[in-house]
Amino acid sequence: MVRELGGLTPRERVLAQAGLLGYRRSVDDWRGAAPSRKVALSAAELGCQVTPAAAAAWLLRHRYFAPGTWTVDVLRLYPPSWRAELAARLGARATASDTVYTVTEHLVHDTGCPVPASHEFVLAWLFNRAKGRARPAGMLGGVPGADLPARLRADAFTPVLLPLAVARPGRLVLGRPGWLLGALLTLAAEGAADRAELVRNLFTDMAGAPPRAAHALPVLTALALTPAEHAGVAPARTALVDHLLGLLRKDGEDGEDGTDGGADPSEVLAFLRALAPTPDENALMVRHHRALLKRPEPVAAYAREALT
Repeated sequence: MVRELGGLTPRERVLAQAGLLGYRRSVDDWRGAAPSRKVALSAAELGCQVTPAAAAAWLLRHRYFAPGTWTVDVLRLYPPSWRAELAARLGARATASDTVYTVTEHLVHDTGCPVPASHEFVLAWLFNRAKGRARPAGMLGGVPGADLPARLRADAFTPVLLPLAVARPGRLVLGRPGWLLGALLTLAAEGAADRAELVRNLFTDMAGAPPRAAHALPVLTALALTPAEHAGVAPARTALVDHLLGLLRKDGEDGEDGTDGGADPSEVLAFLRALAPTPDENALMVRHHRALLKRPEPVAAYAREALT
């Protein structure tokens, strides 16, 4: 089939797309179709895309297919510059699909094009490395290692993508599995990343877009800030404390963005205690604490404690 696809002109490829789409729609239970049938149709559809934009749209739309040698053969029908543009487009719109990441990584290695730098690609990279799956036949990429930190140490992408992860860590670790932050902290402890920058940027992200208590508490526990680090992020912590006290004063009303309103007071209090405001910082929040004295326990108790 690849030989036939290679002989098509751009116009013939466009004309073939309608027939292929009609064939796909004619199959009642496509998920139950034979694997060879799926591969044949996928190869034909991908091989009939004319532009990198169209190919990226197809790959993102059918992002759970099983790549293999056929994928490599079809992509090689296109010139390196075409494939490099496809990698850039896929990298900018990376998804949770391991297939899309695998194809994108293959294209980067195959063409020598720049590693995509989007937040979406960084997250897809970390999830892919965490899985540690072997690459399908012919697909370039993947790294050896018994666990995520080991794979990241051996990864040629790490010098490019790890600084991007450290620059905006909140978007990566808040509300995500704990192993993500754990891997970043491990690499920081080994000197591959700057822990001070990681901590500072994480608190900046939280202050800019305050997370739910349930998402923040595991992160704060894992960080285990030193006294110097605790003092170093005082402005961001104070902003978070001000936000959380404001939530308690709303007494369960919905937040403007719908993400924080109605928060469980016990969770908010746990978040506040984890932030550990100092007496001087509590002094800046007197108006909040006095207002909270009228709230039910244990909120009022926390306010009394902060005022003493």
